[in-house]
Amino acid sequence: MEDKKAIRISKTISYALRHNPSAFGLTLAQDGSVPVEDLLDGLSKALGRPITHRDLDEILSLPGKRRLVIEGGRIRAYYGHSVKEEVVRPLTEPPEVLYHATSHKALPLVLAEGLKPMNRQHVHLSSTKETALEAGRRRDPDPPLLQIRAHDAWTDGIRFYEGNEDIFLSDPLPPRYISILAAGTKPC
Repeated sequence: MEDKKAIRISKTISYALRHNPSAFGLTLAQDGSVPVEDLLDGLSKALGRPITHRDLDEILSLPGKRRLVIEGGRIRAYYGHSVKEEVVRPLTEPPEVLYHATSHKALPLVLAEGLKPMNRQHVHLSSTKETALEAGRRRDPDPPLLQIRAHDAWTDGIRFYEGNEDIFLSDPLPPRYISILAAGTKPC
């Protein structure tokens, strides 16, 4: 399969598992997973061509962020869900600090009100500055980089959840845990 086609199918899978499972005839389990066979059937119908296990293996081996996982014949997205039903995730103790990049436009609101999930179920935080900046560049070419005192927030009762090896998820974070690490080159 050519890379462009694999990327297109990968994005379709993410959309199906994170945002609109019913459009593909899928119902998410509490952990956000569906049987692999059901996903392949739903994708095949929606895309008008058979999507096979081999196609799925190629998609999962693409370089870049790991957004999907297969366990016990079921597949799920690690994070990014906007479906109405809450995806149940294991709690996890975060490291001392995590990072989040935002837009210059959103920065004043973040500093005043904290980080909120917006149209997702959880706030997305990165374990590295580079990963945070990569995500932030989708909305701003030179995003302000925020440092989150994650462990302090955890100690104070804010819940953190498993994402993947680079991403942690959390409930809303008040501004007292957030500081600007780098403001970018644009005025705020």
